[in-house]
Amino acid sequence: MSNVTHLRIQENLISDYDVYYLSTEDLISGALNAIMYAVLISVAFYNSVVVLVISIPIAIIFPFFMKDDYIKKRKDKLLFEFKDFLRIIKSFLEASYSIENAFVLSIREMAMLHGRDSMMVKELKAIVSKLKLNKPLDVVFKKFADKTHIEDIMDFSEVFIIAKMHGGNISKIIGNTINVINDKIEVKIEIDTVTASKRFEQKLMNLLPFLIIIYMNISSSSFLRPLYTTIEGRLLMTFALVVYFVAITFSKKILQIEV
Repeated sequence: MSNVTHLRIQENLISDYDVYYLSTEDLISGALNAIMYAVLISVAFYNSVVVLVISIPIAIIFPFFMKDDYIKKRKDKLLFEFKDFLRIIKSFLEASYSIENAFVLSIREMAMLHGRDSMMVKELKAIVSKLKLNKPLDVVFKKFADKTHIEDIMDFSEVFIIAKMHGGNISKIIGNTINVINDKIEVKIEIDTVTASKRFEQKLMNLLPFLIIIYMNISSSSFLRPLYTTIEGRLLMTFALVVYFVAITFSKKILQIEV
């Protein structure tokens, strides 16, 4: 029975946190956003139904180019859950529980904090199921850490292995790790708070060129007609579109501050 449960848990786990499989929701929301921009580009920069028809298939596959963003969000969420897990483990260790029992008991606490379907709860269930098969905790935890590709979790795994081998103070190690991760998360939250207004301004600026061109098309359509009816005009609008995308890319990189 335990082997069946172990296999069932394994099926629900993420095998590699650097690999992301798009859900139906991801595909639909990403495609809709891309189609909206395809419509704006077709109307504002080319005033052409043909361009719209050509760009829609590109918009539909656009979510596949956003996988890095999805992976980063998932890792950030896992690290946030891991921080709470360490805090819970530390409290159990301070109450004189063994590290193995602390892992078992932490599942219930984590489920109350983040839900039974949270990533860390699933990972803890898998770890505990392997412990019941008499596998060493340090080996099992290292496999979990390695597949996350998250520096803080991998570093903690290495320190945890050394402490377990040489009889180090695991409670103190976890306490120090919590402080480091907390500091990083607090800095990240502070950066997000400071740059929130700038990110909002960026979104508005991204839409501003479309709004200006559409307004000018409505109010003075004859003024912009050469841009849509001549080869020179088409080339100029294409160049402007390239500059627009380069500007968006740079603005995103400026606001992506790594901690």
